[in-house]
This record gives sequence, C-alpha cells and structure tokens, in this order.
Amino acid sequence: MKRNLSELEQRLVTILREDSRKTISEIALELDVSRTTARKTLDSLMGSGRIKSFTVNLSDDEKDLAVIQVEDVSLIPKKFILEDFELIDSSHMVVIHYENLLNLGETRIIDVKIAKRRTIGENPGRMLHLHCDLCGSDIQSDPITVRSKGKTYYACCPGCESTLRKRIAVVELQD
Repeated sequence: MKRNLSELEQRLVTILREDSRKTISEIALELDVSRTTARKTLDSLMGSGRIKSFTVNLSDDEKDLAVIQVEDVSLIPKKFILEDFELIDSSHMVVIHYENLLNLGETRIIDVKIAKRRTIGENPGRMLHLHCDLCGSDIQSDPITVRSKGKTYYACCPGCESTLRKRIAVVELQD
C-alpha cells in the first residue's frame, strides 16, 4: 500500500504539473525550502515511482484524434497509443491519431469516436491534506492559490485568501 504524499510532496507535484521544466532552484524558492530539500523530495518521488514521467505536449497531439473502444489493447502497436483507459468491463478506451485507424490490422474495434481536439485540464490532481497558509485548517476542496514573488500559497476559503493577500502585500512593502 502506498503512503499518502506529504504536503511538501503535494506542493512540489502541483508546481511540476504547472511547469515540469522548472529548475530545482525555482521549485525550492516557490516551496520556500532549501535546494537540497527540494532535490531530495523530487528524488524520493521519482525513486518511489510516484512520478512516472515528465511530459511534453505538442499542439499537434491535441487535434485530429480517434477515441476507440477495444477488447484487446495488446493488438494496437504501442507507438499509436496516446492514452489508454482500462474500463471495469476489461475493455479499453484508447486515444490515437485518427490517421492510425487504418493501421490497426486485426484489432476488434467496439466503437469509434472522432475528436476534433483534446484539452488537457488544469486539475491539480488528487490533493490530500493540504493546509491553509493563513489559518492552518485542512483544505477540503480545491485550494485557492495565491502567487507572489515566485511563491505559491494556499487558502481554504475566499476570506482567508483576502487576508493572505493583504498580509503578503504588507510583507512586500516592508521588503
């Protein structure tokens, strides 16, 4: 059984989901930790297999797609598969470029849908146990993010967000 991600790990993953090209120095600054702590946290996530890969999305990868339902995904060449979802009935929903439909050979296709484009969401992923940077309470729903000087803060509600923004503004004036 995998352990839950720590709050620091969750924040690091959120940063990487927004921009996986950030340097360790940029990540450390945003997390408000040392470079060593940021590096160890990232290395731990990668070493444990929690971070599977870093991805580049091309605009061409988001259009002219086919979503097909198949019984046996192993008959589809791996180089054609953009995404594969195993369904509870053991069939698969597979996303491929539509021009590869003719190259599927003996694959038994249950259903085909042609998509004009795919949009990758802004969802921060599963967040467990994030705490509000103002009041310290558990954030139960999507966190409200406040960015300032390369750092990301989290608020649990609009009231905490407003107060947090005011406090950050005061600190920035003092600097």
